[in-house]
Amino acid sequence: MTKKYLIGLGILSLLLTSCNEKNKTAKSVEKSKTVTVSLGSKPKSLDPAMYNEIPSLSIVEQIYNTLFQIDSNGNIVPELAESFEYITPTNLVIKIKKGVKFHNGEELKANDVLFSLNRMLQKPATQVMLNTIEKVDVIDDYTVNLKLKEPSAPLLYSLSYPMTAILNEKFTTEKNGNIATDAMGTGAFKYQNWGDGEKIELTTNKDYFGEKAKIDELIFRAIPENTSRLAALETGEIDIATIAPIDVQTVEGSSDLYAVSFSTTSTEYLTLNNLREPFTNKDFRKALSYAIDRQSIVDAVYLGKASIAKSIVNPTVFGSDQTVGTADYNLEKAKEYLEKSQVTNKTIKIMSNDNPIRLQAAQIVQANLKEIGINAEIETVEWGTYLQMTAKGDFDIFIGGWVSGTSDSDIVLFPLLHSSYKGGAGNRANFDNPEYDKLVELGRTSTDSSDRLVAYSKAQEILAEETPIVPLYYKNENMGLNKRIKDFTPMPNTIHNYAAISVQD
Repeated sequence: MTKKYLIGLGILSLLLTSCNEKNKTAKSVEKSKTVTVSLGSKPKSLDPAMYNEIPSLSIVEQIYNTLFQIDSNGNIVPELAESFEYITPTNLVIKIKKGVKFHNGEELKANDVLFSLNRMLQKPATQVMLNTIEKVDVIDDYTVNLKLKEPSAPLLYSLSYPMTAILNEKFTTEKNGNIATDAMGTGAFKYQNWGDGEKIELTTNKDYFGEKAKIDELIFRAIPENTSRLAALETGEIDIATIAPIDVQTVEGSSDLYAVSFSTTSTEYLTLNNLREPFTNKDFRKALSYAIDRQSIVDAVYLGKASIAKSIVNPTVFGSDQTVGTADYNLEKAKEYLEKSQVTNKTIKIMSNDNPIRLQAAQIVQANLKEIGINAEIETVEWGTYLQMTAKGDFDIFIGGWVSGTSDSDIVLFPLLHSSYKGGAGNRANFDNPEYDKLVELGRTSTDSSDRLVAYSKAQEILAEETPIVPLYYKNENMGLNKRIKDFTPMPNTIHNYAAISVQD
């Protein structure tokens, strides 16, 4: 073998090694710029105003912006708005930031805000949040005036929730309003692909008006089963995931992962169909509430990462009163109320979506009710069917949850239980109580914090007495993350900002 040949092999070897190292580096860089998140359920729609459900809004949050946002101290600050001023208690003037671009390159103008707000007032899910708005007027290209029917303390909080995101009028009109699977906003990430909702791909918006994302691509994957989600997290297939309480210890024991567990603004509860026998009977409803051993659910299902709920309003939310609830587990009282109800047909159905955690909780409720002679059958349906059936009132009881996205009691007490929002709009219990209605209306129209607190406390007293729904527990959110993920800040409403994260391989 000649010296020249050996030298040639050496050079070739160096070149190949260099190329391999470059390929490895390129792959590492490529990986580091892509983050994959799994929140479990497949989102129902990417139209912000359609559904108040976390899987959808978690993605909406990345693509769109709202006029306002809530800062880390719970204060309202402008987002798309530049400034705002109440000219009178019922006239709110909002100036819009100049130079904000939609993902199609068009500048955000006042007409887009007008179009978006008017559209929200026609959608049941957002109309309940904004029905205090009587009219929206455009003053100039960057200024709108909101004329209100009455003063509204929660309005700015509602205008900070992802459901009230601002749309591009031209794009939405061209799509005939059908933007469920074709989203386009002003947010830190741009929509790329729906993937049947199983794999939704977003890319960084390099023209974002705010602090730009530190990653290039954000992918959301629907992996409903907890075990599958954990396995994908362990193999590096996904980077961030909601995990079951039982999996927290596994994640903490991994050298490649870490866990985050935090309090939220959510409440898990049973909704009773107040229009269907025997749930029209208040004594029967109270019997159910006293029969449920909530602490058993907290201990067995959540492994202590939850607390007993005394009110439908989470204690972290403005207006919550934790002194009025009847969350005590008391079999004797349960039996007394059941006998007092004189209900003879004691076979009922508990509906749950196919969330393993909720199913476990439903099974404990089922066992509890059996102790007082009530036969509860569990009906499991997939998420979309669950939303449709509960909206139509096609259920006895369903186990569900509600996140107070605005951290104000209004977003809980009004849409969930006000008589004007029966059915799919929010009040799926079909509760109807004039005194309750007046109190939550007062809480929404008063601008005096102390008056609002009194109104909300009295409203919660009525709920404790009438028991149209049965609060169960306030759960923690548990998330597992790959250690390459840095700067993740969890949000109590569980709708996180993934633009703020960075990666370190």
